[in-house]
Amino acid sequence: MKKENKRPKVVLSKLVAWIILVFLAILDSSLDMIFVNSSGLQSSFWKPIADFFGIKYAILGVPLLLIIFFIAVKIGAFLEKKIEKVQYAEELVLTTLVIVYGLFDLWLILVYFFKFTLIKNHLYLIPILIVIGAAYSWWAENKLKKIK
Repeated sequence: MKKENKRPKVVLSKLVAWIILVFLAILDSSLDMIFVNSSGLQSSFWKPIADFFGIKYAILGVPLLLIIFFIAVKIGAFLEKKIEKVQYAEELVLTTLVIVYGLFDLWLILVYFFKFTLIKNHLYLIPILIVIGAAYSWWAENKLKKIK
């Protein structure tokens, strides 16, 4: 009897993860355009990039953001495979990115639609998201290492 090599349920498939990331990027940029007139492009990270490419509306930056995500995922998966020797490293990195970016977009929705003010600045959210992403990655990595 042949043993099937199935992707574990602790990570998303690459296709599903990328579809969700595209949706989240479009949601993020749409919220930015609607509620704050694309002011996200004025941040210290995005301003030079937006100026270089002539991007005036956040939605036009989505392809560039996805390219950055693609590069980050490939580098992260490479490191995860080489250092931690984890199967499904790319799926793990993608799933972590989906969780973190999804939580960020959820925070934006809470701020814009429900006037959520517990965390006033998105920069304060960064350490929280890093801890959540690291905790998920550690948990999922341990589950993946048990699968051989």
